[in-house]
Amino acid sequence: MPSKELKKFSEIDKELSFDDEAAVLHMTTTILENLGGRPCIYPDTEEGLKTFIENSKGYFSYLESANNKLEERQQIIPDIEGYCLWLGIERTTLSRYRKRDSEWEEVINLFKNAIAVSKKQLALKGKIPSVLAVFDLVNNHDYFNTNSFTLECSDIPKKSDMDFEAIKAYRLPILKTDPEKNDEDSYLRM
Repeated sequence: MPSKELKKFSEIDKELSFDDEAAVLHMTTTILENLGGRPCIYPDTEEGLKTFIENSKGYFSYLESANNKLEERQQIIPDIEGYCLWLGIERTTLSRYRKRDSEWEEVINLFKNAIAVSKKQLALKGKIPSVLAVFDLVNNHDYFNTNSFTLECSDIPKKSDMDFEAIKAYRLPILKTDPEKNDEDSYLRM
C-alpha cells in the first residue's frame, strides 16, 4: 500500500474544469504527488488486490467524470498507459501483477478488456484511426496481428533424407552446369 494515500476520486472530481490535455496532466501530477515508492504499492495479498481493484475503479470514474465535462472531441480515451499512471505503476509492473495468480489475472484482464472495448468502439465508429486501435490491441491487449504467411514446398526432398547422388540428380537441372565441375559441397550448400 502506498505510504501516502491516493486522493479520493471525489476530491479530484471537484478540481476538474479543463480540456483533455489538462485533464491528463492533472491526473499525472496528482498521481505523482501521491506515489508511495517502494516496497510494492499493491502487495500480493488480499488487501493489496482489494486496493488495486478500488484504485482501478477510480480510474474509470475519473475518466467518466472528466469526459462528462469535456466536449466529445476532447474526451480522454482510456488506455493502458493512463491506467497504469493512475495506479502509480509501470506497464511492466501491471504484467508482473497479472502473473501473480489466477485472481489477479482475472481482475486485470477485466480492466484491460474495459479499455479494449472502448478503443474498439471508437475505431469502429471512425473516431480514432483503426491502425491506432490495432497497434494498441496488439501491444497492450494480447491480440495478434498476423500479416504473414509461410510458403512450403512439399515436393522438394529434404537434404537429410537424400544421399549425395540423389541430391546431385535433383539439383543438376537447377544448376545447369557440368556435374563433373561441381564438388559434393556445392550441391549440399544449395
